Amino acid sequence: MLRMLAGEAARRFGGRAAVDTGESRLTFAELDRFSDRVAAGYAHRGVRAGDVVAVALPDGPEYLLCCLAAAKVGAIAAGLDTRLPAGALAARVDRLDPALTVTAPGVLPHRPGRDVVTPAGRGGRREPYDVTAIAELARPERPPPPMPPDAARATVIVYTSGRTGPARGVVFGDRQLEAIRAAGAGSRWGGGDARLVSTPLAHVSVLTRLPVLLQTGRTSHVLPAWEPEAAAEVLARHSIGVLHGSPAQLERLLPHAGRLPGVRLVLTSGAPAPAELVRELRGAFGAPVCNRYLCTEAGLGLGTRPGDPPEDAETTVGRPRQGVDLAVRDADGHTARRGEPGEVLLRSAAVMSGYWDDPRAAARAFARDGFVRTGDIGFVDDSDRLHLLPDGDRGQNH
Repeated sequence: MLRMLAGEAARRFGGRAAVDTGESRLTFAELDRFSDRVAAGYAHRGVRAGDVVAVALPDGPEYLLCCLAAAKVGAIAAGLDTRLPAGALAARVDRLDPALTVTAPGVLPHRPGRDVVTPAGRGGRREPYDVTAIAELARPERPPPPMPPDAARATVIVYTSGRTGPARGVVFGDRQLEAIRAAGAGSRWGGGDARLVSTPLAHVSVLTRLPVLLQTGRTSHVLPAWEPEAAAEVLARHSIGVLHGSPAQLERLLPHAGRLPGVRLVLTSGAPAPAELVRELRGAFGAPVCNRYLCTEAGLGLGTRPGDPPEDAETTVGRPRQGVDLAVRDADGHTARRGEPGEVLLRSAAVMSGYWDDPRAAARAFARDGFVRTGDIGFVDDSDRLHLLPDGDRGQNH
């Protein structure tokens, strides 16, 4: 699926930036062309369908290039956050047992016996893309022929934060990515507003939404590290109309609201925003504020909408997105009455296939009827809105 989408995005959006870091700019045409070369390089190194390619790179064009290239050879891209301590990062690589690890200088300790590639650093040019950054990976020949369609094929691994237990690799395949694509883009091509990416590229909200980015032609502006001054500068310079971030990030952007008159929608995710903050954001930016809620394992979740009453975003995380089932259950697994708290569970075609190399934990994560446990506690009101309780662990941090 990703291979087809990348080719069509290259045809439709060609010279539009897919990723822009301010120092490096990669167009949709370049993303498709150079990921083909990296895919050919993977195949030359012996990477085959079903193998894992561990991607431990700083956020930037090469991250998405290397993940997309893995999909083009039928391999599984395991996105790793280089901000983790080196020991923890190395332990993840060891457990993944990848066929190939792509990393940057100083990120990982020496890994004897492993196939590790460390691409060169980027030059300062923005256009055209500086291909020396991937020269050690790329090959001039075409990549292997496309794989036959297989909804069960694993495509990406993303990690939970570990706040509620050990961090686990969550596996998503073509089936889940197709469900996320359908929810985020439907049948339309184009129309994707540029966004400033507020999470690491290894995060579930980026890697699993690569099909949406390709189909909508959305430019992703990426910062080496999220800081309010740098974020405000990018938002203002590119007239980005949709402001997306965690409540903590958005609160730090409040003093810069006067520099951002073009913001027309504010999206919060990662944790429910306090009612006072929602009101402050609405007043400062003069735009609707909407909540987004999911846990890593669910793929898709809930949210409020721009046309909803203001109180929705102030006190709830909204209603399920299309195709998502919500359940709140008591300690015995029975459906809780409206207004009564219980564990929050989600079900859709986007829920994970399981945890990498941990089938027992995956079995515990699912209820018998296919709902995945979020670990959060909440209740549903008479308007079908989900309220999360303060003591519950937060979605997207599970």
